[in-house]
Amino acid sequence: MLYNALRWLITRPQGQPREKPEELLYGFEERPPLNILLVIGFQHTLLVMMLLIYAVVAARSTGMDAAGTMAFATSTLFVLGISAILMGLRTRLTPGVPLINIPSPVQLATYIATVSLYGLGAAMGAIIVSNLLLIFLVPYLPRLRAYFPPEVIGVIVLMLGVELISAGVSRSVGLSSGTEVSLDAVLVALGTLAGIIVASVWGSTRLRIMAVLLGAVIGVGLSGVLGFLDSDSLARISGQSFFAVPLVGLDLPMPEFVPMAILPYLLVELMGAMEQMASSLTIDKISNRKWRRADMFLVSRSALTIFVSNILHGVAGLTSCCSSSANIGLAHASGVMSRHVAFVAGIMMMLIAFLPVIAGLVVLTPEPVVGGILVYTAAFMIVAGMELILSRMLDMKRSFTVGLSIVIGSSLLILPHLADEAPEWSRTILESGLIVGSLCAVGLNILFRIGIKKTARMELKSDHPGAEITDFLEHHGKIWGAREEVIRRAGLAVGEVIEILQDAQAVKGPVTLTVRFDEVDVVCSLSYQGQALTLSQGGR
Repeated sequence: MLYNALRWLITRPQGQPREKPEELLYGFEERPPLNILLVIGFQHTLLVMMLLIYAVVAARSTGMDAAGTMAFATSTLFVLGISAILMGLRTRLTPGVPLINIPSPVQLATYIATVSLYGLGAAMGAIIVSNLLLIFLVPYLPRLRAYFPPEVIGVIVLMLGVELISAGVSRSVGLSSGTEVSLDAVLVALGTLAGIIVASVWGSTRLRIMAVLLGAVIGVGLSGVLGFLDSDSLARISGQSFFAVPLVGLDLPMPEFVPMAILPYLLVELMGAMEQMASSLTIDKISNRKWRRADMFLVSRSALTIFVSNILHGVAGLTSCCSSSANIGLAHASGVMSRHVAFVAGIMMMLIAFLPVIAGLVVLTPEPVVGGILVYTAAFMIVAGMELILSRMLDMKRSFTVGLSIVIGSSLLILPHLADEAPEWSRTILESGLIVGSLCAVGLNILFRIGIKKTARMELKSDHPGAEITDFLEHHGKIWGAREEVIRRAGLAVGEVIEILQDAQAVKGPVTLTVRFDEVDVVCSLSYQGQALTLSQGGR
């Protein structure tokens, strides 16, 4: 029985057919040469270590000293390496995609507040319980396709990009560590961004693969010339031991299960699950030239993997993780979408976690360099969100869903003081434009679905009803949110059938067109009084 269970687990599930876009060099299942795997894996690892700053902030905000902060950061890197490997595995429970995780900035504030109010044990218990509860939702995700159509997921992806603008621009202009705009910081960020763009747009295949690494090297070089490298921090890092075992240096209590800590964490982790769905669908779409609809089974396995990864983080006393949109941008810039990259990056992260000096040096990457990379990622995510939104026909209801969600979510980013007067329990939600915009998109989609019929009928009144059929199908296609190409092809097919019936003189009365839509297929049927149409062998 155990053998059969393991065999079932490791059997690769059948996914949706994929056709690699022209701009991609390697798809999910393709294995690049070893040298390319090492270069791309190193860039993903480097980017994760730059974004370990969120783990450093979590450790410092909860009162850890320098040694504790370093142990917290390297332990986070080690567990992130495990989750990267899980993401790269393609099994019944894991997705087999190159999604790389980082400490989640969305859950960061909740983690800090929970540790401050209830202690580290309560935060550990809250993370473990909330993600265990979310695991039970995973089997139902494929059934929720209607409630997460492309325009809703597109809003979430777009808001991910918009939320990155603040972090990217503030770092790029020197406002993350000061109150005045720094021209030197702008030059470093522009150099980083220019290196990524030039390599991605005009570079050779080899240069594209190293786009983000090239941008980071240019940025760090400019930082050294302009004096952005912190010599005091470098001295503190050099005082750390060169080798240390991750997770061993953490002083962990037993998990505690405090209901007042679990409830807010469950809500925030649910928002993190929506962000994970958006990341999964983004990488699903950009890796498939003939993308038509969301691969909800891939999304389900991705969500399950992130929940399991977060449970590991909770057991280790670390803050929750999420899939990095910056690493999705790196995969897009390099053209390498192979899931094998996740294995290489995961192993590199786990090995570097034993070398705290190296990890510490990368964590000290100058802020403008990180800012330039985040600006590139924000631009990529905004465009990816727009493509998802416009992949379906939009009627007035869908236009309101998209427009109002973006306006409401962006307003909290533009005017953050709007959340100051809100009740204390709700501020974790209202302080995030991503969470509010996502909730608005899901809520408005559910609201506007009320009263929508999935079946429509009309009686064709003319002998040449082409215009009638086109107008009827376009009207209902917008209401249902069907793809424009599908509606157009359905109209052509119905028109051809009408012509065949008329040529055969089979119709003796009015013809009724019935159209049904089930979120996947558009089914058109014609009913009429007259003779049954007989098709000859090999005929029309």
